[in-house]
Amino acid sequence: MAYQGKSYSKQVKEQPKPKKKLRIGRFLLILTAFLVVMSLTGLAGYGFFLERKVVERANATTPLPEDGPVNVLLIGVDRDPDSTEELRKLGMNTDTLIVAHLDPTQKQATLLSIPRDTRVQLPTGMEKINAAYAVGGMDRLKQTVKELTGLGIDRYVMIDFKGFAQAIDAVGGVEFEVDKPLFDPEGTVQLQPGKQVLNGKQALTAVRFRHEQMGDIARVERQQRFVEAYLSKIQSTSVVDWMNSLRKMSASMRTDMSISEMGRLATTLQGEEASFVTHTVPGTFLEVYGISYWKADPEKLREIVSQMKN
Repeated sequence: MAYQGKSYSKQVKEQPKPKKKLRIGRFLLILTAFLVVMSLTGLAGYGFFLERKVVERANATTPLPEDGPVNVLLIGVDRDPDSTEELRKLGMNTDTLIVAHLDPTQKQATLLSIPRDTRVQLPTGMEKINAAYAVGGMDRLKQTVKELTGLGIDRYVMIDFKGFAQAIDAVGGVEFEVDKPLFDPEGTVQLQPGKQVLNGKQALTAVRFRHEQMGDIARVERQQRFVEAYLSKIQSTSVVDWMNSLRKMSASMRTDMSISEMGRLATTLQGEEASFVTHTVPGTFLEVYGISYWKADPEKLREIVSQMKN
């Protein structure tokens, strides 16, 4: 199985690093990586087999294509997914958005990260995409993502970050190269540059930190690096700890996928020929009335989506 690192365009001074490839012998490792990347990976159906009660089957009446590509929207929130409808009415925003494009024919899974500050058209006007859920719920969020990317959403997975932290602790932490001083808003976690083992709370700080010049774009890059670090960790983790990590993550999820659908989608990554690729919506920073946005580059985004589809 091949892992290809980030691919995105940012029209600023910093230059993106070259793509990386990571050979993995077991497809379950990549499925677990789906759990970690932005804390949004409900595609690891095997984790749900352990605790069926965590899956909430919603009104997903349209069947998934038998052998064609499937798009799953991965959503990260900082609240309990079970209370999302109540919180939505109070104006809850999504923290992380990723479209997972799974193509069983090509044996490829592609993740397209959408910066939370991406400027989009909502019924309330031009807003950041992280407000779409608060404006109109899951239907509005899925429609907004489709309008931005051209990718229709077949299923969704929502997870809160508490599950992410618990999953990291379950494997004894993850060794990670911190690139710069990082801290959480409450000041309870402060990380200095250098390679170190991060516990769940520290890892959460690392993947959510965005108080820097590159903002969301730097955060997405850091999250993608964390996936690689987590992959390395679980290769040396006992099966018991690894399965416990899956349980911790799955307990904080909500999805409209059935167990059988998750199991079938998991086979997308089975075998050495399978590949796992990450992209970020390309664009530039834009400031409007003192508010910072990420303005997507439509032409470059179309190129990426075309690559994903083909």
